[in-house]
Amino acid sequence: MKTIFITILEGVESKNILRTGVVDRILSNNQSVKVVLFVKNKERAEYYQKEFHHPRISYEVAELYEPNRLNKFFGMRKFHFLRTETTKLRATIVAEDRGRLYYHYALTLHWILARKFFVRVFRFLDLTLVTDNYFDKYFEKYKPDLILLADLFEDFETNFLRSAKKYKVFSIGLINSWDRVTARCILRILPDKFVVFNDVIKKEIVDTNYIDDKDIFVSGIPQYDMYFKPPTVTKEEFFKKTNISLDEKLIVYSPLGGKFSDSDWDIMDMLYQMNSENKFGDRVKILVRFPPNDFVKDEDLVKRPHLIYQYPGVRFSNKRNTDWDMTNVELEDLKNTLHYMSLMICYASSISVDSALVDKPVMNINFEVKENVGLSKSPTIFYDMTHYKKVLDTGGIRLVNNKEELMDWVNKYLINQNLDHEGRLKLISTQAQFTDGLSGERLARFVNDNLR
Repeated sequence: MKTIFITILEGVESKNILRTGVVDRILSNNQSVKVVLFVKNKERAEYYQKEFHHPRISYEVAELYEPNRLNKFFGMRKFHFLRTETTKLRATIVAEDRGRLYYHYALTLHWILARKFFVRVFRFLDLTLVTDNYFDKYFEKYKPDLILLADLFEDFETNFLRSAKKYKVFSIGLINSWDRVTARCILRILPDKFVVFNDVIKKEIVDTNYIDDKDIFVSGIPQYDMYFKPPTVTKEEFFKKTNISLDEKLIVYSPLGGKFSDSDWDIMDMLYQMNSENKFGDRVKILVRFPPNDFVKDEDLVKRPHLIYQYPGVRFSNKRNTDWDMTNVELEDLKNTLHYMSLMICYASSISVDSALVDKPVMNINFEVKENVGLSKSPTIFYDMTHYKKVLDTGGIRLVNNKEELMDWVNKYLINQNLDHEGRLKLISTQAQFTDGLSGERLARFVNDNLR
């Protein structure tokens, strides 16, 4: 019997690995394999065990801990070795508080250090000098044959990989986000193999982390597999559940979230006001779908009894972070919502890609509704980030620069949803890359192939 370690420490890891059947496929494709899932706390372990239980699945709780000083030092320095348009933008944001001198300091540091030689020296010193034995006990207990890590940009999982290197266990790193390669930092330690979602990310990680492309496997995006299957309910059933008449058209607004913007409620009020004045025509309803990792205050909802909304997500803490999950029912509800809406309105968000996958028009708001907002709370600043520029360049997302443009394009899309169809096809081909609904199967097969 061979043993695979898999980390499920964040909601996005669960979304891409657990809730796409990747673990089930790994087990069914190889009867001589057992899987150990690592979670952050006992609460999460009990939560997942109720749904994901199998004779060859076991759970371990790997609680967060305070790394030693040298480990923390390298963890702080990893941000200096990445140079992209996004890191330049982030330096501009931080300079609002720290001053212009910091901006020039940060850019100079990135310019000097973001080179192959310095990155390799940094990684060598990190792996050689830093000691961290926290995860050693699990390797000694299970003697695993392979480890799959889904968030190597976080130091917690970096230290997991550190132990894998120490015990000479084959490692696979999944790059589970479209923005972290160009927006976050370099990887401190490299696994033996990488899995990425598409060729765009493959090129980015080669260019920024100086990795040999032969060590990178492109799987597609497992969490998108569900979009290539038909809705689980009829439009009539969905509209009835959502309290919408079948002859009405549905506009969905997806807030950015309180961490990134103070404008969400203002946008909701603006959209509802415009709709009440028939700016979007007759028989139109607006649905607000809140992010699964954000929190909504009851008093804000009480002020708006007219609001039709979805508030998905299971939250394991009382603040916005990565400690969340979405149930299969909520994911199906998301799929049904996107399939039966007429169009999506949002700021820069991955739900723009989700919407394009089901060939529905996407509008991104490119204007401010609050005056004198700082860059850190500007909802439009994300359009200048490297990863988002690439999706905008496909023509699959419509930027609207003022209220008049918003009203104009809403009416156009409500009449003809095929507008910008070619751009959405290009967006899908670059971001999803695979449209066969088998990305989870490819990932599972890659894991089993490397185990053999």
